[in-house]
Amino acid sequence: MGRKTYDIWADVANTPQVHVIASIIRELRGYSIYVTGFNRGETAQLIKMYGLDGQVFGSDKYNPLMKSLSFAGRTFRLLYKAPNAKLLLSFENAMPIPAGKLRRMRVVLMLDNDLKFIGKKPLFQRIESRIKRMADIVLVPEVAEDTFREYFGDRVVTYPGYKEHIYLADFEPNPRFLDESGIPFDEYVVVRPESLTSLYVLHGKSLVPELLRLFEKEGINVVYLPRNEEEGALAKGFGNVYIPPRALDGLNLIYHSMATLTGSGTMAREAAVMGVPSVSFFPGERLLAVDRDLVEKGKMLHSREPGEIVEYVVDSWSRRKEKEIKEAKQVKKQVITQITGFIGGQYGY
Repeated sequence: MGRKTYDIWADVANTPQVHVIASIIRELRGYSIYVTGFNRGETAQLIKMYGLDGQVFGSDKYNPLMKSLSFAGRTFRLLYKAPNAKLLLSFENAMPIPAGKLRRMRVVLMLDNDLKFIGKKPLFQRIESRIKRMADIVLVPEVAEDTFREYFGDRVVTYPGYKEHIYLADFEPNPRFLDESGIPFDEYVVVRPESLTSLYVLHGKSLVPELLRLFEKEGINVVYLPRNEEEGALAKGFGNVYIPPRALDGLNLIYHSMATLTGSGTMAREAAVMGVPSVSFFPGERLLAVDRDLVEKGKMLHSREPGEIVEYVVDSWSRRKEKEIKEAKQVKKQVITQITGFIGGQYGY
């Protein structure tokens, strides 16, 4: 890595973060940027797909204890593997923060998951939140401001909309996607299972097998996106399910779907912003503020009732809502302005 000092070090630890960082990097021409990644979901494949300069190390685990140890181990490795940089940019990711502070970087943490800071949490989650509290600037959606300001105080800076607006501002559908993807269906719905080992969700029962059974009964084909072998096993025995052997262009996958369903949240928000019928079957006791906002606006269904979900998909077949392209471009423009300001030491930080 040498002695070079970069303007920005970006560390990404999950699939949605790669889209955010890649979109931001495209607009920061003239700045030197180094990317490190954590091997979780399709993160490594997307970093390569976007041609980002950097390296991926560390790997996610399914077992909660091993997951915690993996996070902790990578945090310590970053203390000596991190580049020199003026600013650290991280999204929902505490692992690089100690290294950033040790190397005297300005730490910008982008967050939208307010649930991680509400209620009683496991020990490792509390430790992770304490590390995040070391950030100099916390950039969050306006609709989630109250919770984050209660925890981070005046370090909170807000932007309108959702993080998904940032990278969907650049999205242009590929009309040849279905021919190039290898998907054996002309029409399909996308299903991403719950992340049942996430520390803010803990364990629970997956709806996936029952959803797939009902979709099979309705003659609806499914492109299923498991994160690991355990989640892949939930789809065993269903003839209407296709699991891609490699990472696909997720945004085109959603855009060309008849509906997108996820037990996490990001893909449902992406679908909602693109006007695609959107379903969240997130298993937590309450929804993220960004998801509540979409549900209240009628752009997303949230349900843990498989029958209700499948009925909604059938009723929404071939019906789309208006895309939020103009809003997305405005959100991205503001976020880029904020980040360049942070590099220059503006905003009083």
